[in-house]
Amino acid sequence: MDLKIKHMSGRRPWLICALAAGLCAAALRRWQLNSAFEEDTGLAVPWAPASVILACVLVMSAAWFIILAMYQPLSRRPRTAGQAQRWDLVFLDARDPVYPILVVVAAFLSVAAATALLPLGLRQWQEYKAAVDAGLQPPSSNGALTIATAAGALLGFLGLLQMGRDGLRPGRRGRGGFAAALPGVAGCVWLMESFRAHAANPVLWDYVPLLLAIVCGMLFFMDFAGISAGASRLRRLLWMAAMTVVLSAPALMSATAEKNWGDVLLLSAQLLTAAAVLWRLPPSLENPPPINGTPIPQVQGEASIQEETTDE
Repeated sequence: MDLKIKHMSGRRPWLICALAAGLCAAALRRWQLNSAFEEDTGLAVPWAPASVILACVLVMSAAWFIILAMYQPLSRRPRTAGQAQRWDLVFLDARDPVYPILVVVAAFLSVAAATALLPLGLRQWQEYKAAVDAGLQPPSSNGALTIATAAGALLGFLGLLQMGRDGLRPGRRGRGGFAAALPGVAGCVWLMESFRAHAANPVLWDYVPLLLAIVCGMLFFMDFAGISAGASRLRRLLWMAAMTVVLSAPALMSATAEKNWGDVLLLSAQLLTAAAVLWRLPPSLENPPPINGTPIPQVQGEASIQEETTDE
């Protein structure tokens, strides 16, 4: 068993496990929405089977991806090689169009979310202003955070589009890694807006999947941005990407049921980006791109998979 795990490499185990766990979590979330809440009050039913099984699936997925990341083979690079120079090149490969296509599609999903959120924010602002002018009790939202979330989605669109463009530039270092920080920063505003919308909701489980998905997506984009800053943590990035896929799937079920199309589009954008990283990164860790045209020597056997954490 141990030998089999050590030899699991490439994109297949990551994609299959992430997609399978995501589909399972989405199905359980649908079951939970239909059976784990009281019809009259909307309160969660204590120890509902759907809620318990969903929590177990998420915890087991997190543990499995930790194991998978621990045994992910990494090529040992020379001590003098620059981290940012080497690992940036992983995402610059025009021979593989899947990564840039997925990221560009995610970029347009992000801008579509902005077009859905901006009119909603303006309408909330108009309703708030009308209530204040009439001396009535204003609604809970004045639309400011919704408009800010729309602006953040546009910022995320620019970052994702740059990441996709860099994916079509073989052998050239682009700004794709730093651009990944833009959707990460946009996620901070999205988190504040989602908290405002759910803060008064007594149904804890109704918000937890979305909260976990947004937080994991933010950390995933920030880890991606760290590649260009010379602070790459590749195994952690793989774990974050896989968990972003898994956590975004049940959150999508919730957002679709509530018809929150802005959340649906933003969740879809970060899910596609995480899937793109899982497609591109694992095969490149064993055979990294050359530095200045000189291939990096690989170390076979145990040394290639027991690299120190600081060397990631």
